[in-house]
Amino acid sequence: MNPNRQYRIYRHKFVTPLQTAHGIWSERVTIILREEDNKGRISFGELCPTPGFIDIPLNELLPIVERWVLGEPFKLNSLMKSAISCMESEIWDSSFGENYSSTIFSAELITLNSDLANPSAVYKKKIGLSTSLSEIQEVKDFLNLVPLDSMIRLDANESLSIDQIFQWNEAFANESRLQFIEQPLPRENIDELLKIEQELSISLALDESLVWKNALSFFEEKDWQGFYVLKPFLFQDWSKMLRFIRAKPEKTIVSTIFESPFGYEAVCRCASFSNQVAGLDRNLFQLSDQEFSQHHQKPLSSQTISVSFLDELWGNL
Repeated sequence: MNPNRQYRIYRHKFVTPLQTAHGIWSERVTIILREEDNKGRISFGELCPTPGFIDIPLNELLPIVERWVLGEPFKLNSLMKSAISCMESEIWDSSFGENYSSTIFSAELITLNSDLANPSAVYKKKIGLSTSLSEIQEVKDFLNLVPLDSMIRLDANESLSIDQIFQWNEAFANESRLQFIEQPLPRENIDELLKIEQELSISLALDESLVWKNALSFFEEKDWQGFYVLKPFLFQDWSKMLRFIRAKPEKTIVSTIFESPFGYEAVCRCASFSNQVAGLDRNLFQLSDQEFSQHHQKPLSSQTISVSFLDELWGNL
């Protein structure tokens, strides 16, 4: 007996368009997969085209998904591999979460509505949108407004030059509240990143480079000493990814790409393996009939939404 397979197209506009070094992003569009196997195990996966990372048009993905639903041969691409690998992974097993922390703290993307008085918070700010000098001053001004035990992460989205990285390093060499600058150079410039990492006082993190290579062992072999920002639905092998997070819980940050509630629940479950504050801010989505209020709570739970609740939402889409 073949498994029962279905899919849905998910669309949700952001409350506020997100400006990154790759442009303005205003709506999340994904394809959600659902599979129930012969033993009644229900799992979900998601194809998440993401600007600046992997942005395959929907009209190229739908024929592949439709063939998957029918059980016919189909051509695997990276997004489909990730969705299927998610469905096959342990996170949907009924025993998942028994031995892991149920509380997940998330960094807050800086917006006009950010709670600057929130103690011990970790904030995230996009940089590379203006001159380094003006953005350095913005960050200094921001740090003067938040509690002393807060931290900030800066996401450059591949937009800095080597000279600019050293500008940031000079400005924040003695600032313990700057946790890292994320992906300052283009994804393929890993050799340059490895070289300058040893010369910096501030820490760096990899993001786009990890997706570009899609082999975490490559960066281990290169002896990368910084952080790893992992966006699960851009990785093709969830089993390897989860093993990596378990092995490096102090160096891995699990991050959202603004998935549907189905994919977001999967990402939250991945984040339970890390000891770092996650990147799971969901303020870009307004609470609605397609959202779970538990996904907007602070802190989050690694297994807030049961498969049965997800399946109930599925039936209402």
